[in-house]
Amino acid sequence: MVMHFLLGQKAWFAYLRLLLLGLVSFLPLFAYSKPSAICDGSEPPPLASNYSAKLLCTINGQSFIDNTEYFNKIMEGETLFGFHFLPGLTFLMAEEIGLNLGLIWEKHFGHMQPWFGIRPALSIYYSHKQTSCVLGIFDLQDYPPTLLEPLYVRRKPFMEGFHFKLAKHKSYLSGWLNWRTLLAKQDNQPETFTLYLDGAWCQDHSSQKISCTIPFQLAVYHLGGQGISVKDYSLWCGAGGLSLRLPNSFSGPIYGASYLLFNKYVKEIDRPFKAGWGQLHTIDWRMNFLGVSLSYWYGYHFSSENMGHLLYQSMRIENHKAIYYEPIRSLLFLSIYRDWVLQSGITLQVVLRPYYDFSNRLLEYGFSCKLVYSRKVQLTTLRYVDVPMSKA
Repeated sequence: MVMHFLLGQKAWFAYLRLLLLGLVSFLPLFAYSKPSAICDGSEPPPLASNYSAKLLCTINGQSFIDNTEYFNKIMEGETLFGFHFLPGLTFLMAEEIGLNLGLIWEKHFGHMQPWFGIRPALSIYYSHKQTSCVLGIFDLQDYPPTLLEPLYVRRKPFMEGFHFKLAKHKSYLSGWLNWRTLLAKQDNQPETFTLYLDGAWCQDHSSQKISCTIPFQLAVYHLGGQGISVKDYSLWCGAGGLSLRLPNSFSGPIYGASYLLFNKYVKEIDRPFKAGWGQLHTIDWRMNFLGVSLSYWYGYHFSSENMGHLLYQSMRIENHKAIYYEPIRSLLFLSIYRDWVLQSGITLQVVLRPYYDFSNRLLEYGFSCKLVYSRKVQLTTLRYVDVPMSKA
């Protein structure tokens, strides 16, 4: 037990040394304004006399309990009780460019090792007006995916990959690349990644008139690799529709939307069906004191395995194999939710969500409670000082 602890401590010191080395390695890239000055061996141009950089301490996290009382053959219920804690340091090298260095602690109560789920995080980001991108291991609380539940459900508090967002007025296009596993031939482990795109054309929103949005979304899961026994394949899913926002009335705005979804497997794979479709209709009444949402899902041979919420699937996958399937899924969801802003940066979110399965005549429910917090404190400002070099 002591040996395992010491090995774990050594591994964490190695992680910290690696992250600090990465931080130091990035800094010179932003200290020069002309790359040619570095390449030709000449003296680099000096920094501007008013150059400064900020060092921030950031803390994001949430404490939660998420319980689902499901007893159907597509998805079994579970209770998750724990927290996600993401402290870090942000080095603002410029107004639009920053470097994040920190830790991600993903803790579910019940694990024997208290440090289980801790990993280092390093990312660099760019943000200017309505354009942003981030590369590395980054916190999803800062860059949350906005896809439909049949296409995406958050399973981790972070992503390893890339995110971008382009926007003009209310219209936008955003994407996420999440690299899940690396190819390991000795373990017969394939490489896997997911790609998400979310875009919309939006009218100028006004509280005095009806506004409409035309959204489109894409979700891709890929499994591949050479020299292993697992067969490679890809799953493509997409959605498009129309969303309306009614003027403020009855203590809050009302949103209504209808979507048509599709899915298709690429390459040969052992599945009961290779393509399918679905339709999702929602109405959401966001009152000042409470939110109520009603949605209906009809899916025919629909699958978004390893991406979307399991309840919307027409089959259950375990160990890369389909062990059960239902050709048609007809579900009615009711969500009652409330967000309390306790103070700036701290929010309590409560959701009660029963649903009815028309095909199996089954009524089940789930609920969740989350305390979400986010803080950012400036530690210091680093300023450029021109120190003359002494001549020998």
